[in-house]
Amino acid sequence: MTTTDTTTQCWADFINLISHDLEQDEVEAWVNKLSLVKFDPNSITIGGVNQFFYNWIRDHHHQLVKNRLYKSFENLHLNEDFQLVIQIGKEEKESKLIVKTFDQTTTAEDGLNPQFRFSNFVNGSNSDIAYAAARAVGDNVTSNKYNPLFLSGDVGLGKTHLIQAVGLKIKENNPNFKILYTNSEEFTNEVINGIRFRKTADVRNKYRSIDLLLLDDIQFLENKESTQEEFFHIFNELIHNKKQIIITADRYPREIKNLEERLVNRFNSGMVARIGRPDFETRVAIIRNKVDQMKIPLDEENINLIASSVKTNVRDILGILIHIEASWSLLNQEITLDSTKRVLKEVLDIEENPITIENIIKLISQKFDVKLSDIMSEKRDKEISKTRQIAMYISRELTGSSFPVIAKHFGGKNHTTVLQACKKTKEWMEKDPEINQTINTIIRDLSV
Repeated sequence: MTTTDTTTQCWADFINLISHDLEQDEVEAWVNKLSLVKFDPNSITIGGVNQFFYNWIRDHHHQLVKNRLYKSFENLHLNEDFQLVIQIGKEEKESKLIVKTFDQTTTAEDGLNPQFRFSNFVNGSNSDIAYAAARAVGDNVTSNKYNPLFLSGDVGLGKTHLIQAVGLKIKENNPNFKILYTNSEEFTNEVINGIRFRKTADVRNKYRSIDLLLLDDIQFLENKESTQEEFFHIFNELIHNKKQIIITADRYPREIKNLEERLVNRFNSGMVARIGRPDFETRVAIIRNKVDQMKIPLDEENINLIASSVKTNVRDILGILIHIEASWSLLNQEITLDSTKRVLKEVLDIEENPITIENIIKLISQKFDVKLSDIMSEKRDKEISKTRQIAMYISRELTGSSFPVIAKHFGGKNHTTVLQACKKTKEWMEKDPEINQTINTIIRDLSV
């Protein structure tokens, strides 16, 4: 078999592998359009996508694509640290668009995505404090006012967007700053390789030379003692030298199990801010923003349907819009209310998992061992009142129903009662990590 034949077979293996990892719509939309532009042991260039799908692959599947390419081309002596290049079109070009591989520290390879700016982050009541703190750091990083800045929140709520926006703003104001965006898994791999190849000092020197470190998903350092040890020393040195650190996680620092106490204390010494789930109005604003970016002819009725159906995270909303855009632009299908409902059912199984206020009240009743009749009553015992308020808050979060509608389901109470219940529950969640975790777990269980 010739080298060309072997390369062709490896490429076919890659397409087959990645097709099994993705939904059929994505396979049809962009995987089947990919082509191998150039291969050598240190670099692979692939093309065949437009600007939209280039952005989509870069933001959501870069590591998956790289992993599958390595597995498919490994027998051609592909370097494990090969550079992945994705370009628009199929012909080899002088100017290529490079997908970040998280293993370089030059200014051009700082890991920042130019699309994740403050200007296109839709801020709502769910992210007010986190957004304000991020803007403060971005506008005046040398003040060291919030250092470290720790952003927590469930998957897909915009933590990565926000810390990237900080990085881009600081880069704009301080062109000579050394900035690095990475995630804890990549950091762990660097530490492991440093130990393996006796280059731990090189890893330390790389991070200690940085002016701004953006580290995503710190929760993945759980149970990794050597990595935590390295990060602790790097963290201390950066803070001591007044270098800015911004960290994200899906939980508050103290909720991350098997994370060293000294790290938890360091994280809590700065600013800790949480991004919650967006309310209905914020979800509508997010969808409108995405629709404008993607240039999809989506009317208000369809936008409201998606906003009332997808309550979990922004990533789910984007996934729905990707499917709608693909059907419209690639298959020339008209966007109707029925077609949007079909996408919601196919992607998120919306119809078969109805979330109603009645079901929420029943689950809360069981969870807190409070009689359903007591929740619906006028009783003001502390335990009953607190359970009722939590049920009202979760009803608002998951259904997007108005305060008067929710009030009717709780025995015809006044809508201001629901408003105050939601406000009170948010305050509890901000002050008490245990209550916060319990309520978010209930929300996740109901959202499945």
